[in-house]
Amino acid sequence: MTVFRRARLLVAAVLVGGVIAGCAQSVDGEPVAAPSSSATADLDRLAISPSEFPAGYPATRLSSTQAADVLADLSGRPNGGSVTPSSCLPPPLVADLGSTIVVTGQSTTGGNLTVVLTRAQTPLADIADAIARCGSYTVDMGAVRSTVRAEILPPAPIDTQQSLAFRRTSASGRAPVTVAQTTTVLAAQNDGIRVYAAFVSFSGARVDGTALDQVFTTAVERSRGR
Repeated sequence: MTVFRRARLLVAAVLVGGVIAGCAQSVDGEPVAAPSSSATADLDRLAISPSEFPAGYPATRLSSTQAADVLADLSGRPNGGSVTPSSCLPPPLVADLGSTIVVTGQSTTGGNLTVVLTRAQTPLADIADAIARCGSYTVDMGAVRSTVRAEILPPAPIDTQQSLAFRRTSASGRAPVTVAQTTTVLAAQNDGIRVYAAFVSFSGARVDGTALDQVFTTAVERSRGR
């Protein structure tokens, strides 16, 4: 087994949220639309479709179970682990999974692109405050400890009532098997509708900023009925 494959397996088992596999691996089967609940049905017309993802990112709309795993990972909340200091436990990105649509695409180069559409009753500033307050903390998952660093980034230049951009980097393992995951998130909120676009990359791989900006712009415009 190569070092890279062992590293990918380590990611799936131990990194923040314990659900990296939800973002690091493609979803089995053909892309199909998840059944819409009554809560998400009225969001459908505001949601980006898998076919609108950038070239090179074949995308799938996730079921509720798959979406829950991916959202836990993107938020940085450990699934079955602990955060030190405990006050640095990241807030969830989504308040109600029943009012959320998640579409994700895995690149052949290893990066992952995800778009989340949800309803929100709190400002994006609440998430920004939590990130600014905890720039560094640790996550323990069993016998493995990850060091997490988070930072606020300049917001994307887009027409929106509220905006936020941040990056979270997690590093774990011991040489020669060490793993780093970088999650870059762009967010916008208009009239109670919130959009996240996130790019997840591994072990120093570059963020595909072009693809991230493209899908974010499309998703935000669609969320505003454009």
